[in-house]
Amino acid sequence: MDREKRTISIRLNGEDVNKPSETHKEESAAAEEKEFEWILPERRDAKKIVEIRKRHIQKRPRPLYEPTTKRSKLPVGRKKKSSLMKGKPVITIQKKVVASAAFAIVIGVLFGLSLLMVFSGNNVALPASSEQKSIPASTTGADLSLDLHVVQSGAYETEDAAKEFQLKFKEQGFPATIFKGEKYYLLIGVSSSVEGQDALGSYFESKGQDVYKKVWTIDGKGTQADPVVAQHIQEGRDLLEELTTIDLAALSDKKVTDKEIEKIAETIESWNDKGTKMSEWEKIDGQKFAEDLNGAMKEIQSYSSEEKVPSLWIAQQHLLDGMSSYQDMVESVK
Repeated sequence: MDREKRTISIRLNGEDVNKPSETHKEESAAAEEKEFEWILPERRDAKKIVEIRKRHIQKRPRPLYEPTTKRSKLPVGRKKKSSLMKGKPVITIQKKVVASAAFAIVIGVLFGLSLLMVFSGNNVALPASSEQKSIPASTTGADLSLDLHVVQSGAYETEDAAKEFQLKFKEQGFPATIFKGEKYYLLIGVSSSVEGQDALGSYFESKGQDVYKKVWTIDGKGTQADPVVAQHIQEGRDLLEELTTIDLAALSDKKVTDKEIEKIAETIESWNDKGTKMSEWEKIDGQKFAEDLNGAMKEIQSYSSEEKVPSLWIAQQHLLDGMSSYQDMVESVK
């Protein structure tokens, strides 16, 4: 189902901006404009199917009587003795049947016990001749990937060129953070939704800026972090997304209640306490990421009490820096 397009306007220092984006202008001469697709392949573990075949070897019973060409020498009319018909051959057949049944029961019990030990987690010794394929142990099941909608000012071949334009944006009171990839990308806005991204893009275009909107993806699969640390990183990622949502809502003149802000502030405080107790948190530079989240939270609280719009733009700067810190942190645990 197509999502209904909504229009969001952003204000700065009391000025309402509701200028819809006509077209996306081309990026800098060094980078071609292209649509950024962020569909992640779903990771699926391949299932190994082991086919077990059982070969039943059945002994063919000997015939009770072997054919013969000799004629019976018994006199005509004389009756055969019953002992010749019911003697030793019948007893032998009964013993074979009982022995076969007992052997089958023993084999079935042993096979059942083997399956029980396998599925209950106990180790079962296999013959030396059987082929075993070693399966690598998984590092961690945590997926630390992150996708956010960003507004990009340009892409530059050198870091010095990116820093030059970054300084110009900051002098005007706007956020700007450099992300290193194939080139040096200057991002000037971040949102957790397409609607917020469109609002940011329209605002910067109304100020005469050429912008490019796309999804910024941080690949967090295949990490080797400790499960406890990985969970803490995931919680920080969720906080980053929630703060981004609140900041864009306030910039768009949507009502953000004090209760909502108080709740996320308490969550961040509890999250900070857990991070300080982890020895590996400092090793992966998690404290830098925490500082960025705390900075954004402080500015949002300041806006809530004083309703100063510039605080929301400063929060945008902390959120962009937090996204950069998160990317570095995820790379360090791969």
